[in-house]
Amino acid sequence: MNLVIIEEILKDKTDKNRFTRGFASYKRDSVYNNYAKVDGEVATFYGSVRGEGYGQNNTSMITINTNTRVITSMSCDCSDCVSMSNKPQICSHIVAIVLKGLESLKTQTPPNKESKVISSKISIEITNVCDESIGIDFNISGIDKSEYKNIFNSFKENKKMYRLKNGDYLDLRENNIFKALEFLEILGINKNIENIKVPKIKALFIEQILEDNDYSFIKGKNYISELTEKHHQLSQINYEVPANLNATLRDYQISGYKFLRTLSEYSFGGILADEMGLGKTIQIITFLLSQQNKKSIVITPTALIYNWKNEFEKFAPTLKIGLAYNGIEQRNTIINEINNYDVILTTYGTLKNDLEKYQGITFDYCIIDEAQQIKNPKSISSKTVKDINAKVRFALTGTPVENNLTELWSIFDFIMPGYLFNESKFQQVFIKDSNNLTNLKKLIKPFMLRRTKKEVIKELPDKIEQKFFVELGKDHRKVYNGFVKVIKNKIKESNQDKITVFSYLTKLRQMCLIPELMVKNYNGKNSKLNITLKLIEESNDNKILIFSQFTGVLKTIGKELENNNIPYFYLDGKTPASERVKLVDEFNNTNDAKVFLISLKAGGTGLNLTSASMVIHFDPWWNPAVEDQASDRAHRLGQKNVVNVIKLIAKDTVEEKVLGLQEVKKELIEDIINDNLGNSSILKNLSSDELIDLFIQ
Repeated sequence: MNLVIIEEILKDKTDKNRFTRGFASYKRDSVYNNYAKVDGEVATFYGSVRGEGYGQNNTSMITINTNTRVITSMSCDCSDCVSMSNKPQICSHIVAIVLKGLESLKTQTPPNKESKVISSKISIEITNVCDESIGIDFNISGIDKSEYKNIFNSFKENKKMYRLKNGDYLDLRENNIFKALEFLEILGINKNIENIKVPKIKALFIEQILEDNDYSFIKGKNYISELTEKHHQLSQINYEVPANLNATLRDYQISGYKFLRTLSEYSFGGILADEMGLGKTIQIITFLLSQQNKKSIVITPTALIYNWKNEFEKFAPTLKIGLAYNGIEQRNTIINEINNYDVILTTYGTLKNDLEKYQGITFDYCIIDEAQQIKNPKSISSKTVKDINAKVRFALTGTPVENNLTELWSIFDFIMPGYLFNESKFQQVFIKDSNNLTNLKKLIKPFMLRRTKKEVIKELPDKIEQKFFVELGKDHRKVYNGFVKVIKNKIKESNQDKITVFSYLTKLRQMCLIPELMVKNYNGKNSKLNITLKLIEESNDNKILIFSQFTGVLKTIGKELENNNIPYFYLDGKTPASERVKLVDEFNNTNDAKVFLISLKAGGTGLNLTSASMVIHFDPWWNPAVEDQASDRAHRLGQKNVVNVIKLIAKDTVEEKVLGLQEVKKELIEDIINDNLGNSSILKNLSSDELIDLFIQ
């Protein structure tokens, strides 16, 4: 078939503006999952086109009879595929998939009598280019280097053949050619294939790849071995814990300290990702104490700055700490007299205001605590900490992945910019192609240390988790079901975007918790609150933490506790940092109150509340990692009792659906930071219709 005819038919039957937009999408390489087939006189094209920015993706299909020049069928997800007169018309997405399909057909057209399939000798040699890079010399005998880029692109598009300029075909499935191109793809090579350079920091990753695969045609492997040998030797050095550390470290904490020391010897960054409650703070303090005559900056959430200050004073009193947090005059004095301090201690918010004052300063070490604060690479906090000049950067977080892999990329972009490529390439390599997730694990493994309580602390008491399914009382059920009906009607009456649907879901969740605040003149019982009071009554004077994400819920619980003469402490996002420390100390060291009401987000990190042995989650949160963080305020080092974690779930409500979503997120988190990366693609974006089906069917 003459493929030119198809393009002529496409141009003839498409509005000029739509053709131009479709051509632009094709050139931007926005088409994926494309399929093209020619059967006699009939050509069929199928594919999806990525939307620009946050636009939605659209899947299109068209069938053309090239003899009659008739379009026999076509469809597209977009509204532009149907004209104002309700007749089908070719949209820009159909143009893009046809152009992409024609490109594929031209490349994969089987050889004719004049053409031949060639098999070329391929070679890869690893060399030393400069102090920062590894050179990779890639060569295909008998083929001009100007064609290498197109050959590589054809391989990445899963094509079996590549048509050379002379008309011959290169078999991309031939064993060594396939393996060589696969090796380049694993390394994330995207351009400059004629002059390949890879950062030396990836030597450990390359070593692992060479060990796991049969790349006998690759020369220069000994150079990689020389680079990695120093790292292996350093990791065996017995770094002494500083004698002036005012604490006795556990074995795993000593290993964490050595991990940081080894990375710092190379000027590599790293992530200390131990589970909450294992003492990441003291491991960092030990490391900083071992670095004499160095300048460091530690950046924490506002709520944790006094925790850090107290920990420094307790465990490393010889370190001079500059608290750049309070009034502007004090901060200016600290920054101007930076040479008088070993460590500057500040917060994400304060750093944002003072960033210009730090521009002329280069720190030896920059450490961020609760690194999930920079999980959004576009956030001000993320951009601010990445602007700090530092030779080595470390991140502390118990949850390096909460929702998606981009969060992990953002943290690596802080500790080692460029190591996981730029954001768009990272998404292309690892998020859009889940087959590469095993390689992602190999890439991050040398630079992220993760231990769980179960692994390292055999003597830590158990944490027993229980789900209490609460049957809503008659009045409570009546107002809940009524609200579900109202939401359904609103959604049916008009199209609702995802933000609006989520707002309905939030109100629906609150209806499970506090009907008295949601429904005017509600005089019925609050089913969950009654269960909570009963749990407190039966707790035998054990101290209890009660978490909710809604401050209105906490205040309602507080009023009911007052009505029952039950004293309590209260903490939310408005509680000053200094007051937090005081409240924690009073709760742990006195018997003035046995109940602590805590906002999930404000108190889910940085609190040591080991005097409590019961944790009640009044309402389930979408992300189980956030709940686990909160529970581990009690289940952490220093806990001597079994910790009972109780999750109250309103039966036959939206809260049961939240539990299902938690399991999806939990799998993603465990896959990435532990050993199972195979199923990480299970978390997909839900459409508005899917959200509605999920929660209020």
